[in-house]
Amino acid sequence: MVEVTSTQIATNRAALYRWFALAFFAPPTESDVLDMCHGKTQQLLTALAAAPGASLGVQAMGEVLTSSAPAKVASELGAAHAKLFYGAGGYDTAPPYRSFYVSDHAVLCQQATAEMERVLRQHRLRLQETVREPSDHLSIQLEVMAQLALRYAEAAQSGSDTLANLNAEQANFLDTQLLSWLPAFSRRVIQVDELGFHAGLASALQAVLEQDHAYLLEV
Repeated sequence: MVEVTSTQIATNRAALYRWFALAFFAPPTESDVLDMCHGKTQQLLTALAAAPGASLGVQAMGEVLTSSAPAKVASELGAAHAKLFYGAGGYDTAPPYRSFYVSDHAVLCQQATAEMERVLRQHRLRLQETVREPSDHLSIQLEVMAQLALRYAEAAQSGSDTLANLNAEQANFLDTQLLSWLPAFSRRVIQVDELGFHAGLASALQAVLEQDHAYLLEV
């Protein structure tokens, strides 16, 4: 059997987190839909379906992706994305911000946003100037996990003695930031997503986060 190194595992984890970050940040294009059906991303989804608890979510995504021509599917997913995450659905929305789910009155840009800004400074990370979202946006938090996983990969490659600390940072970020609100967000998306793609995406993400958290605690 081929041995998979800790560097490769961390690099693969970073790529998966980055893919989820992009998926929740912007709707897929026609090219993205084709790639999810027949390209490299289709291979990623096939592997993702094997993760404990993720198969039904991936299956739901696949049913939407193959329901019509790629251009039509992309158009429908764009409308669904706007409804769910941009507020176009009125009350039937699922704001992708931690503040909405952990503040007393579901208000954005509260303590959770300030906490996330502190975490960014702590890890010496900065948002790109083109990003106009509060720092507790789901995609930003997922990108932070990708960056932390890449730092672990680089440290493992160089034989650094900081691996335990870097591993603990990832587990702590998952526990205190993402897993503190992702289950509520996932339930909300499943409740209001009529098309079903984003409900499957959120369900698969929750399964990945829970599995990854368990993995980080083990290693």
